[in-house]
Amino acid sequence: MKNHEIAQKIRDLRAEIGEIKEEEDLLHVRLRNKINEAKKTQAKRDELNKVVQKLSRKPKELMGERKEIWDDIKDKNSKKRNVIKEIKPYLRRIGELRKERDVYNSASRGTMDRLVENYNGIKKTLMESDMNLKNELSSFEFLFELRDRLYAKKQADRLHMEIVRIKEEELSRYNERIDNIEETIGEMKEKSHEELQAAKEMWSERDEVRDEAQKFHAQLMELNNEIRDIKKDIGKQKRKKKELIRRIEDWKREFKKSKEERAESDKNRRLTEAREKYKRGESLSLDEMGLLLEAGELKD
Repeated sequence: MKNHEIAQKIRDLRAEIGEIKEEEDLLHVRLRNKINEAKKTQAKRDELNKVVQKLSRKPKELMGERKEIWDDIKDKNSKKRNVIKEIKPYLRRIGELRKERDVYNSASRGTMDRLVENYNGIKKTLMESDMNLKNELSSFEFLFELRDRLYAKKQADRLHMEIVRIKEEELSRYNERIDNIEETIGEMKEKSHEELQAAKEMWSERDEVRDEAQKFHAQLMELNNEIRDIKKDIGKQKRKKKELIRRIEDWKREFKKSKEERAESDKNRRLTEAREKYKRGESLSLDEMGLLLEAGELKD
């Protein structure tokens, strides 16, 4: 590369740096404005938050009572969970019985009344009717099938009655305990709600102020995000500028090289560019293919 070409590249890079500096200066102005705006917004938010803190102290006594109530509710819920733990073995047993019952119901394929009716009908037919051997054998097979289905239905009904018995005799006493606990918890929650309503009335003014403070807080968060983005943009510009300065220094060193050194450097630079294009799968010029072949990086 000739001297005037290198000089032109350096001038182009310096012009690009000048543009970046202008953009950077504008970013700094924006940054200062946003920081000043954020400080004012934060001051307003903090002032309102102090008012909120003062207004929050007034219903302290009521809130203290509500805390005691909820501590008691927590204790009641713990007792309720313990009762539920005691119930779990019964529930597991009911689950097992239901599965077994459902298997028998599936095997019975009918109601008890219908199965008994069919069984008695087939039995009467066998005893009173005169039929050929084939029909008689078929009727006996159906009779035995009905007998098995009746047995399955009886087992299903027996298991169902056991489920009902467990619910009525075993679980009912636990359900009564749970109902009593839940009734007490309900009364305590109602009292807590009444105290909360009273506290809310005292907090009415505080809530209005807090809502206003939240608006300023949201504005502050948005400003902080904008400040962070501007700082990122400034950082990007600085990195761009640093890279351009490094490239200028490279070209300055290139300017000082001999003709032979400059030719070798130019060749290496073109080889690097060809290598990157080859890696990206882009089309290569004849000169670029020649450089890669010469470097042993491309099969001929």
